[in-house]
Amino acid sequence: MIAAVLSQISSIFLSLIGISFIIVFHEFGHYIFCKLFNVYTPTFSIGIGKILYSKKIGDTNFCISAGPIGGYVEVASEKGINGSLGFNQIPYYQKVLMMLGGILFNFILTYVLFVGLFFTGMPDSGAAPYEVNTAIVSTIPAQSINANLLEKNDLIISLNHEKIHGDVAIARKIVAEQVALNATDIPAEINRSGQTMEMTLHLKGIKTSPSIARQLDIAFQPKPALSLKNSIIQAYVATGFYLSAIVKGLKDMVYARNTKGLVGPLMAVAVSSKSAQKGFSSLLFLLAIISINLGFMNLLPLPIFDGGQFVIFTIEAITRKELSERVRHYIGVSSWVLAIGLLVLFTIRDLYNLVF
Repeated sequence: MIAAVLSQISSIFLSLIGISFIIVFHEFGHYIFCKLFNVYTPTFSIGIGKILYSKKIGDTNFCISAGPIGGYVEVASEKGINGSLGFNQIPYYQKVLMMLGGILFNFILTYVLFVGLFFTGMPDSGAAPYEVNTAIVSTIPAQSINANLLEKNDLIISLNHEKIHGDVAIARKIVAEQVALNATDIPAEINRSGQTMEMTLHLKGIKTSPSIARQLDIAFQPKPALSLKNSIIQAYVATGFYLSAIVKGLKDMVYARNTKGLVGPLMAVAVSSKSAQKGFSSLLFLLAIISINLGFMNLLPLPIFDGGQFVIFTIEAITRKELSERVRHYIGVSSWVLAIGLLVLFTIRDLYNLVF
């Protein structure tokens, strides 16, 4: 009991560190471009809220704050010290690059994490443009629905009379089609010690899971980790896949007018902690997905995101006139009201989903 509680606490702690790192890395992207363009950054904080520790390095006061999730870089709007510039003094293209800096760093982080995971062994996510397992059975739990049928080292040759040629991705597609038809059994051909056997396997029928391992209630032998060269290539493919999936998801939410695909901080931590319990690679995989989502969301033209700031200074560049302090104040206040309101709503929904 104590071991389980300690495991849960450590998982939550690791997930908080991971999510905070993603946000801080995003802010670090802004900071790097500020330094490149000699823009004054008075403060860089890891965490938000009350400052617990600070140390001045160069012209920037680096802080650790009490809030466990988040971080920020303070960018001066007017000229700073030691000849540094303010945001309002730099050219338009530099402002654009500064805004894109955080988003770019989120995409880079996702890509680097994917490279590392492919190189060391990608966890089985069940919803990716690649397959990390072979079609060879590795373990069958004692309580598995197929415990009396399959044995370790069995090779699945075909499912529903369709050859899979050792490709679990094909097997996953076949099983998903049968689950969608509410099938609870599926014909299969198995190679066991060089002999071909026909049998009917059982399906758990979990419509929310595309994982063939979960549907058959077994585990497959993983494929060997990729070479560095192939990891670099496959990480590029995976990053593009998830970017496309995010765009499609946002379109579906807009057309369907629902926010079921969005989660708040509580749910993000809960899901991350569950991934951490599955293993460090599973946590890194989820953090890679969170990072690319954070980067893309910041492209949205809303005042609380980098995209909204881009809209503001683009309007100023076109009109050749800065927005008045009053307008900026209203935009700032409305942004915080919107951010806090969404945070409260998503937190309430997260609590309801976690409890009920």
